[in-house]
Amino acid sequence: MARPPRSGSLVLPDVSGASELVEAIVDTIADGGLVDGDRIPSSRSLAQQTGLSRGTVVRAFDELAAAGFVVSDQGSGTRVSSGAGQAARAGARTRGRSDAPPEPTVAPRAGRSRRDLRPGIPDATLVDEREWRRAVRAVAAAGMAGLNPWDEPSPVLRAALAGHLRRHRGIAAADPLLFDSSRSAVGALCAVFAARHADHGPIPFHIEDPGYRGAVLMAREQGLDLRFHPVDPDGIDVRLLGDAPGVVFTTPAHQYPLGHRVSVDRRVALVEWAVRTGSLVIEDDYDGEFRYGVAPLPALATLPGGAENVAYVGTSSKSLSPDLRVAWCLPPAALRRDVERWLAVHRRGPSALPADALGEFIAAGSMDRHLARASRVYSDRRSRLVEALSNECPGLTVTGVEAGLHLCVLLPGRDDDAVVAALEREGWRTRALSSQSSRHPISGLVLNYARLGARDAREFGATLRAVLGRSAS
Repeated sequence: MARPPRSGSLVLPDVSGASELVEAIVDTIADGGLVDGDRIPSSRSLAQQTGLSRGTVVRAFDELAAAGFVVSDQGSGTRVSSGAGQAARAGARTRGRSDAPPEPTVAPRAGRSRRDLRPGIPDATLVDEREWRRAVRAVAAAGMAGLNPWDEPSPVLRAALAGHLRRHRGIAAADPLLFDSSRSAVGALCAVFAARHADHGPIPFHIEDPGYRGAVLMAREQGLDLRFHPVDPDGIDVRLLGDAPGVVFTTPAHQYPLGHRVSVDRRVALVEWAVRTGSLVIEDDYDGEFRYGVAPLPALATLPGGAENVAYVGTSSKSLSPDLRVAWCLPPAALRRDVERWLAVHRRGPSALPADALGEFIAAGSMDRHLARASRVYSDRRSRLVEALSNECPGLTVTGVEAGLHLCVLLPGRDDDAVVAALEREGWRTRALSSQSSRHPISGLVLNYARLGARDAREFGATLRAVLGRSAS
C-alpha cells in the first residue's frame, strides 16, 4: 500500500531496504513524479517516512548518485540529475529489477575433454580447492596495491619461489623474475642476448628437432639464426654447435616432445661449451616436477659455470594450470638488468592476483602437497596408458615414460597426420609428432595422459589398434 504524501515526502510504496528504495525513486522519476532538477527529500526525512534507518537511505542515495540519477551539492541537498528522466523512461536502472526475468546463467568453461590427449594441459582438478581458495582469499583480503604489476612484481611469489626452487631443483634462487609465460621469458632472453652480441652478426639459435615450437617462434621473431639438430636420446651434442657465441634452447628434464632426459655427461659438456664460447643456455624446466621411478638430475643452472651462462625458466602451466599465466626466469647476473628493462618495456609480467595467490599457495606448503599427490596420480595414469598400448599395439615403440605428462608413440613408415585425423573421427584428439619438427620429422603421436582415466586408456589403445589396422590394409 502506498504511503500518503506529506510535506517534504514522496509517494512511495512500502520498501524494506536500500535496493527497494532505489528502485522506487527511479520508478518515480520514470513516471514523472520527479523531474530533472527536482529536490529529493533529505535522508533524515525519507528515513522517517519509510521507517528505514538513515544509513540505509544514505546507501540508496549513494547508489543513485553512482548511477547518475541524482546529484548532491553541498548546502543545496540532493536533486534529480539532468537527463535522469529520459534515462529512467528508457529503462536504465542501477541494477536489475527484482521482478525482471533472471539473467541467463553463464556456464563455466568446460575445459578439454578427457578424450583430448594433446600435450600441454595438466589435470587442474587435482589442485586442492580448499587450499587454493584459501590462498586467493588471503590475497583478496590484503586489498589492491594500486601498482602496475611490472612496477613491483609480486614480492610474495618471488620469495616463495626462491624456497621452492631451492628445495625441488637445488637452485639457490635469490630473486626470480616473473613473466606471463615461458614463451615470453624465452623471447626476452633471445632479445637481450642478441642485443649484447649485435657486432657478431646473426646469432645462432640451437634447438633439438623435433622441439618446442614456441621457442622457435621467439628466436625467429628476434632475428636469430635458427640451427636445428636431430634429437639425440642423450641430449644435444655440443660438437654440433661450433665455436661462435649463441643461444641453446633445451628441455633437459623431459625433452619436448620425445621425452628423453639429458644425460649428466651431456649436461656438463653443454655448460662447459657455454662457458668457453660465451654462449647462453636457456634451460626450460618443462615437466621437471614429475618423475617416475628415476632420480632427479641436476638442473643445468646448478653445474659449475651454470650461474653465469644458464637462464633457468619455469612455469605453473604444467604443475597447476595454464589458467594462471605465471612463469619465472633466473637469468645470468650479466643479463639480469637487460631482462628487467625488457620486462618494463614489453610489460609481459603476470597479473598481480594470480601471482600473489600462487605465492601464498607455495608458502603455505600447498604446492608441495599438490606435487606429491599429482605425481602419484600421473604415475598411475602413465602406467595404465603404457599397459594399454603394450596390450593393444605391442609392436610400437613408446618413448618419454620416465617423466612429465606425455609420452610419444613412434609410427615409422606411417602418415601420422592421417592417423591423427582417423583418431579424431573416432572422438580422440592427439598431436602428430611430425608437426613438431622443422627439418627432421619423425612420424608418431604425442599423447598427454594427465587427464586419462583407466577405462579411457584401454579404449584408446583399442581404437588406435583399429585405426592402424585399417590404414595398413
